[in-house]
Amino acid sequence: MTKNLKFKIKNSQAAFTLIEAVVATSVFAFVIVSILGVYLSTLQLDRKFRAQRVVAENARFIMSFLAKEVRNGSISYASYASYPGGLTENTCFSGLGPCQDLYIQNQSNVVERIFFNGTDLVLTKNGASTNLNSAAVRVTNARFAIQPRGDPYTFAKTYNEQPHVTIVLQLTSSFGAGGADTAVFDLETTFTTRDYPPRQ
Repeated sequence: MTKNLKFKIKNSQAAFTLIEAVVATSVFAFVIVSILGVYLSTLQLDRKFRAQRVVAENARFIMSFLAKEVRNGSISYASYASYPGGLTENTCFSGLGPCQDLYIQNQSNVVERIFFNGTDLVLTKNGASTNLNSAAVRVTNARFAIQPRGDPYTFAKTYNEQPHVTIVLQLTSSFGAGGADTAVFDLETTFTTRDYPPRQ
């Protein structure tokens, strides 16, 4: 009889009570939810950093390309003459108006057109077009302002100023479901041509 009693006491001490099981399950669930929360936050940060990195790299490429083209070439004033109103009324020469075209004559005397089509910054040269931004990056704004208002290398000497271009760009990159993690990059800079031809 004594042996059976001891055995029963040992069995009751080894088992979990309902309260202990509920507490253990609650602690386990809390730990799992915490770990999942940290994991999801890390994924979101990673997507955001990737979006920022992609848009920054693309912005750096576009600006270095434009700097090289403007500095090594010259502004093609003749290409703007066909705009409505000609050169004098052209928005490209009136501050940062809605001008979305840049015409550059490169060292091979080929006119390159760089323009904003609403989603991309496009380079057209020799009848071929290519996007300057990657597929992962969208151009949400692009404007060009050219000074002076006319070609300073004409015989009339009306404009006594080295030609320069002010470029305003806004690039956007999105990652995640539905573009939840978006990086926006705003740029504004001015490039001056290094072309010094003799006056005509």
